[in-house]
Amino acid sequence: MNQRYRRLGTLLCLVALMLGLVAVVQVSAQVISGDLVGTVLDNSGAVVPGASVEAANADTGVKYKATANEAGEYRFTNLPVGTYNVSASAANFAITTVNAFKVELNKTSTLQITLEIKGTIATVEVSGLAQALDTTTAQLSNTFEEKQMADLPTASVGLGVLNLSLLSSGVASSGGIGAGTGPSVGGQRPRNNNFTIEGVDNNSKSVTGPLVFVPNDAVAEFSFLQNQFSPDFGHSSGGQFNQVIKSGTNSYHGMAYLYNENRNYDAVDQSTKNNGFTSNQRFDNNRMGGQFGGPILKNKLFFFGNLEYNPTGVATVLGSPICTPTAAGYAALAGAPGSPRRTCRFYRSMRWHPRRKTPPALAVPRERPVSRL
Repeated sequence: MNQRYRRLGTLLCLVALMLGLVAVVQVSAQVISGDLVGTVLDNSGAVVPGASVEAANADTGVKYKATANEAGEYRFTNLPVGTYNVSASAANFAITTVNAFKVELNKTSTLQITLEIKGTIATVEVSGLAQALDTTTAQLSNTFEEKQMADLPTASVGLGVLNLSLLSSGVASSGGIGAGTGPSVGGQRPRNNNFTIEGVDNNSKSVTGPLVFVPNDAVAEFSFLQNQFSPDFGHSSGGQFNQVIKSGTNSYHGMAYLYNENRNYDAVDQSTKNNGFTSNQRFDNNRMGGQFGGPILKNKLFFFGNLEYNPTGVATVLGSPICTPTAAGYAALAGAPGSPRRTCRFYRSMRWHPRRKTPPALAVPRERPVSRL
């Protein structure tokens, strides 16, 4: 009897585990995907019930299928973001294909498909269709695509692509509003924001901001949501900052990039002149990297990788000249009880005349054993 109950308990635990995994997959899919809805009509405007609709990803070749209901309406949920070729077919109608239709992150796109009566034309292709507005929800959203994240300068510094949220209405830099990292959304503190990568929590528990920063060239899409977003997100009442990483496709592709900041690109400011310099001191920031992706199993399994290296060389320029003790002052300090000799050596190294090219204080000498003084 006990063994029977033990087996039943084990079975119930396995069922609960499987249901939990399915729920997690469904929730995460809604966070990292988009939806596509629409109606299938004929050329007179009447609905076509039972029409077959297929959405094929233009990059990976993966196909998704749906069937229109009695009202001619179809729906694709949790489609991975990307470009799709959407086709519809029905008895006695020609196949109509809409090419290069964009499914955006965290957005429901609407596409109406009109079928022509089958005759001399067997297939109808439509290209260049304008993206329809999302009329299915009241949330305020902005989606930034790959080209914007590569071209806009604010996406390559600081918080990376998260800076693009400042282009949205109701968003401002945090300033002195309160604790947290990132912009202020709707007048709230930055700590009220929520950051995710591929649907995974990316919040730093210490400063309430993004924990991991993804290079802008490795992000496929970035969406920023505010005001009445779906309960799938939760966590915070501020902005929802969601990123989706690039993936491999059916063709091998890659790129190399370099973001360069150099002292020779900048004018000499007044603080530099106050220190007696006629040219900028060292500032070399080179962020370089590359990426590569492709298929492992065509139309099924893909790989993608991005590698980045960011060496930086900076020389600090003081805001104004520093006053240091005279030779007599050094002698008095060295003879004072409890005065460490290495401190006196540090002060002595800071003696500098504005005509010198580089202040010795910018390169603090290594500490030596006191016995060598």
